[in-house]
Amino acid sequence: MPPMSKWLLLIFSALFTQALCAQTLEEQAMKIDDLLQKKLYAQAAEQADSVSSNNNTRILFLKAEAYYYVGQWERAIQFYRLVNQDNSGQTDFNLALCFANVNRLDSVDYYLRSNVKSDYKVSSNQIEFNDDLKKFRNSPYWESFWKGDLYSADEKSLERAQYYAENKQLSLALDILDELIEKNKNNDRAYFYRAQYIIQLNKDYKYALGDLKTALKLKPNKFEYNFLMAQYQLETFKNKKAYEYFQKADKIEPYRNNVCYYLAQSAQRMGQYDLAISYVDRLLKADDRNIETLKLAGLIYYDAEKYQPSIEYLTNALYINSRRIDLLVARGKAYFDDGQYQRAGMDFNIAIDLDIQNGELWYYKGLAYFYQDKKDQACKYFKKASFLNYYKADEYLLKECSR
Repeated sequence: MPPMSKWLLLIFSALFTQALCAQTLEEQAMKIDDLLQKKLYAQAAEQADSVSSNNNTRILFLKAEAYYYVGQWERAIQFYRLVNQDNSGQTDFNLALCFANVNRLDSVDYYLRSNVKSDYKVSSNQIEFNDDLKKFRNSPYWESFWKGDLYSADEKSLERAQYYAENKQLSLALDILDELIEKNKNNDRAYFYRAQYIIQLNKDYKYALGDLKTALKLKPNKFEYNFLMAQYQLETFKNKKAYEYFQKADKIEPYRNNVCYYLAQSAQRMGQYDLAISYVDRLLKADDRNIETLKLAGLIYYDAEKYQPSIEYLTNALYINSRRIDLLVARGKAYFDDGQYQRAGMDFNIAIDLDIQNGELWYYKGLAYFYQDKKDQACKYFKKASFLNYYKADEYLLKECSR
């Protein structure tokens, strides 16, 4: 082999190995995130033990979280500190909670003071009512810490607005935020909260999106701002913009399963089915029995007119929960469009047994029988659908059943 070819082979081999390791790291990190979301903390800690962090701050944080929730305080402290090497304050509050659990109250005091001076400052309620901090609040450190000027008037207004929103008094919450923004047009949190409360109150997406754009201008690298913007874009069917904002969120905090799910959904809506499936594959490597991921995979393949894989994924989802009407309908449609009318009819029959007053299900059952050349039975089912106010059936009743 010529010398140059050997070098190229070595370089290719090194790059391939690096890519493989990165992929494995991503899969492991997403697995930890999945287990944490499901509150399977012991399994998350076991998974964390097997992951080499490689100084990736997101993975370091996930490992710290896993150890925190199983009470391995010293290990949690170790990894929270590694995340916080840049002294940004990102994990100061987490560290305070860990030190509270090992009765190192001087360190609790230090990290709480550091937190309230950082961009990651928690609300006063989180400090005043957190169970982990009970001993600290009963210690001599508390009085000197709490009597300080920790929270500005703006921050107290934000907390009041949150309180009213949590108690369903959205108009009062919005009044406080309007007044706050009038006084301080650079308060990114005020815009962020107002966007959410506007949607909760009257679904005014135009106004809410305007507030989120302002919040992002002030703090463009906030994960929660990009994530919420992406969700609202998706809800208003601006799929390309939604995908772009979910990508930004994914870059800020990678290996989040919920972001990966929405990336798949956004790509599906844009008609980029191969891209959508690549995200679903990432999710299934973290948890191959997640019913919502299996359903999404089935729907993506259905939209791509690949009915056999669609049926396979939906069948796997139904193995987990055989009484989900949405899964039965989705698989029934896939069977129908694949020309398997008898199997489609069987799925719609099962769905009707679960919800007999659903006109849409009777309509689909009618279609399945109609395409099996069982016109009399089909017409009976179309009539039932129409009786239940599913008027799409009327087209078949007029054209095929009135003769």
